Amino acid sequence: MQSLSCSLSGRDVIGLAETGSGKTLAYTLPLAIWLKEEPPKKRGESPVALIVVPTRELMQQIFRDVNNLLNCICIDTHIAATQLPKLSGAIQYKAAAICGGVSAQAQIQEIEAGVDVIVATPGRLLDLCDRGALSLLGIKYFVLDEVDRMLGMGLEEQLRKVVALVTAESKPCQTLLFSATLPESLQRLARSAVVNPVEIQVGATQVTAPNIKHQVLFLHTYEKPRKILEILRQTEFPPVIVFASSIQAVDFLVRHLRKEQFHVAGLHSEKSQEYRFKLMTGFKNGKVDVLVATDLASRGLDIPEVTHVINYDIPDTIEDYIHRCGRTGRMSRHGLATSFLTLDCKIAAELRDLLEALEQPLPKELENVKNFGKNVVKTEFGDRSIS
Repeated sequence: MQSLSCSLSGRDVIGLAETGSGKTLAYTLPLAIWLKEEPPKKRGESPVALIVVPTRELMQQIFRDVNNLLNCICIDTHIAATQLPKLSGAIQYKAAAICGGVSAQAQIQEIEAGVDVIVATPGRLLDLCDRGALSLLGIKYFVLDEVDRMLGMGLEEQLRKVVALVTAESKPCQTLLFSATLPESLQRLARSAVVNPVEIQVGATQVTAPNIKHQVLFLHTYEKPRKILEILRQTEFPPVIVFASSIQAVDFLVRHLRKEQFHVAGLHSEKSQEYRFKLMTGFKNGKVDVLVATDLASRGLDIPEVTHVINYDIPDTIEDYIHRCGRTGRMSRHGLATSFLTLDCKIAAELRDLLEALEQPLPKELENVKNFGKNVVKTEFGDRSIS
């Protein structure tokens, strides 16, 4: 709500807000309104809007949201009067989804047929530009979403290349940057991407939503497989997301939970893109009760029905912890985030500060954070710090 008037006025915007606060709608709704003043693109014409996101799963979600909005647009009557004779077939705005892991040739053919909006991940986007299959010189509405996540993934150089391609010629272009946190690298990128921006910050950007309850449990590593079963059996309603910090841990948990008859599936980077898309669709449609995932699922994905997130492994940064927990408590609903705290936790001090700021229960082990983050020997009898 705070950003809509700025976006609709044509100003560049930097939007900072907690996860689940509606950032996607903050740029897709103005895009739909703005497009009504543009004639739909014909074969061979360049797109006019670009949305860049960090992961393929988030790209698929936003592409679906954009398509739903485009299907609702009634073309502006002035545009219809001036352009209708030049247009063949039905008047319709189109979007294209661009990411790796699927056929580049099919994406190229779709672009050549004429699209208005591109929703893309940075790698495949730059690949198509390098091939000469896509030009970004016609982009007038440019969105970078989940910027902190992309920078955290080491994509700053790729983002700078995309910005350079969009701004290669002196032309009007509205740029909107949206993020949940404000790392220093985002400020560097913003200096080259936006002009005289309106900066909008809603709420505290280094905390989770207040409607999420945090349950942090101190455990030895050997206790975690048993505890995950106990916690899941106490969860009244699926779906549940379980986060693990490695591909191996995801695969182990999937096998472990399947033995106990849970409807579970795993998501990580070694899964094929077709499988990943089908899995997310099945999870959203209720065909999978428990999704075990690496941080591929920690940003942006909007599944309001998720009432419980479990951090089987606590991540190495507090930003990732915040984003993982943000997969629940969407749209102001109540959510629960359960985290398994072990001695090798690298963010004990930040986690303690976060829980105190949110007035959430603090495990007594976190009262002395110096015990955490050291080299740990893990045995069947318990964990022990050795330095």
